[in-house]
Amino acid sequence: MKKFEPKLLGFLCNWCAYAGADLAGVSRFQYPTNMRVIRVMCSGRVDPTFIFQALKSGVDGVAVLGCHHGDCHYQTGNYEAENKMHMTQQVLQRVGIEPERLYLDWVSAAEGKRFSEVVTFFTNQIASLGPIDQIKEYKDRLILGEKIVESIRLRWLVGKQRELMEKGNVYHEKIDKDKLTTIITENIEKEYRIQQLLSHMHHPQTIPSLAKKVSLNPTDVARYVTHLENAGTITLVDITDDKPRYQLAYIEGGTP
Repeated sequence: MKKFEPKLLGFLCNWCAYAGADLAGVSRFQYPTNMRVIRVMCSGRVDPTFIFQALKSGVDGVAVLGCHHGDCHYQTGNYEAENKMHMTQQVLQRVGIEPERLYLDWVSAAEGKRFSEVVTFFTNQIASLGPIDQIKEYKDRLILGEKIVESIRLRWLVGKQRELMEKGNVYHEKIDKDKLTTIITENIEKEYRIQQLLSHMHHPQTIPSLAKKVSLNPTDVARYVTHLENAGTITLVDITDDKPRYQLAYIEGGTP
């Protein structure tokens, strides 16, 4: 049987990790050649949607490599990257994709050998997981995950994470890391359920039918439906057998 060779993509910070990769080449440190590299000015520039787009395209694993903490050319970019990638790993796990397919690490411009070790470690890790297309309906799972990370509220929470912990909210109340992690996890679950429901609403649905499709209590579904209707995302189509039926307010390619 032919040995599985994982397809990897790496987002490398221009100032540190990319320079470290260059040094690894000049120093002739040996490492697997499975990774294709995209140079970014800062690891904090890597948007969570980039990860899902890469994995949807058939990449088996994505690495984000930036500057060590305290060495960021833009002061806090690597901290922002850390928060975003940890959230992205949570979303991957929630939709049924191994979070280990996303790897975050720090490599300085002087660490050519470390770069080779990081790439070797990540390549072996993905090789042990196997190809991403072995996961049942992996593209559908990734589409769902991508929609979750596009949530404005979730993005705001992750973007404000350091500020909320260090400076506090508008009432100057600091939120500790554990509580903030819980809030983010709860919002991921909420967005997961919302996107699940929306995926079934291209055609009119009743609350009981939606509850059955997504394995939720009808009372919880009703709460989500009310929220989505108030937001203008879905609309009441008609009432059949005394049961309201709802559908997406806008369907790509036309209106309901």
